Amino acid sequence: MAIDKEKTKELLEAIDELFDVFAGNLNEENKNFVKRVVMGPAIEEIRKLVEDSRPPIMLLMGRSGHGKSSIINALSGKQVATINDVKPQTPESIPYVITFPESHSTWQVIDTRGIFETTKPSETLEDDAVAVLKNSIIKYSPDVIMHVISTPETRNLSNDFSIYNEIMEEVKKEHKLKIPTILVLNKADTIGNPREWPPEEYAKKAGLLTETLNYMVDDVLGLEKANLNHNNPYYGYETTESNYVGVVPVSSLEGDLWNINTLSDLIGNHLEESARLDFFQAQKRSEQLRGISSSLIKRFTGISGGIGSSTIPLSDIALLTPLQLLLISIIGALSGRDVSKDTAFEYLSAAGINIGAAFGIREGARQLVKLLPVGGAAISGSIAAGATYSIGKSAEAYFFYDKKVKPEEYKKGYEE
Repeated sequence: MAIDKEKTKELLEAIDELFDVFAGNLNEENKNFVKRVVMGPAIEEIRKLVEDSRPPIMLLMGRSGHGKSSIINALSGKQVATINDVKPQTPESIPYVITFPESHSTWQVIDTRGIFETTKPSETLEDDAVAVLKNSIIKYSPDVIMHVISTPETRNLSNDFSIYNEIMEEVKKEHKLKIPTILVLNKADTIGNPREWPPEEYAKKAGLLTETLNYMVDDVLGLEKANLNHNNPYYGYETTESNYVGVVPVSSLEGDLWNINTLSDLIGNHLEESARLDFFQAQKRSEQLRGISSSLIKRFTGISGGIGSSTIPLSDIALLTPLQLLLISIIGALSGRDVSKDTAFEYLSAAGINIGAAFGIREGARQLVKLLPVGGAAISGSIAAGATYSIGKSAEAYFFYDKKVKPEEYKKGYEE
């Protein structure tokens, strides 16, 4: 399972109704304050994460035969694009809308015509492949561009970089677009002896990849660099002060994929926030989705702390229960559970809390309060924030790592 937008709407409606039940004893002023300062922003965070999420737009450029289509297939985990390593295959830019029904996710990927070809693809409509590329970048305004180069050809492509820089300068100047670009060194297995693979087992192949990476970053691009993986420097570099944000070697050969996750992580880091959920859910990348979860916990922690700004005396910490149940439900959904109140109940049951079949049982909230690492039931900003943070981290440990950790054990983490 994954986060389903329609079911999220149902969950938000249930949470809103639950708040009304919990706030039934408050006067109108107190109720409106909590709804404006706490529940409203919390629900808006989920709407922003889920309802406002959109498909990532990724564009691939480079020469035919260097593996643009195979990169699409490798990243999506399915056979989407047609591969032809001999004759130019893509006549014009082809937009692929890739759906992942089981993950409720969609991608848009633009495979562009190869540049500098000796022959034209059949059915081509435009003689100038560079113009096709430039127009495609302007038309689709991608989140990320992948410039795909065959690793053994890295010393023969100075013209490609000149053309790319010209295009990007024009796009930036005339259309105000600055698009992060990743240099993807495909077919990394074919540099040197193809039989010496993977590089983790062959020091010579690892050395060749490191040398190629350094040549591309230092000599060709002239950029500052930082290792993407400190244990394996040949996994690639992140770069700064340029349209190029990184250089990653990969093998996209079906059945022998290598370093695709590093490429995926770098893409995800440079996507707009609204495009990250669909991207990582489609790939079922647990650690990346946990990163979204951790970010959400921090935001809910800050929202909960806002209750301390009230000049109205609020003495019932159970008021935070709807917000915390919403947070638990979404954390569970990010881990792969269904997005529903039942997901929150699963965690509560594992923690020894029986909140009841109905969402609006106040006694269940009283039991939930027993989990919280706070003294007393009076609400202050720090108590509210600490309680929400601890519940969130405990739920995260349960859903992502199958660990039952009491919320109170995260009290120190919140204080730090």
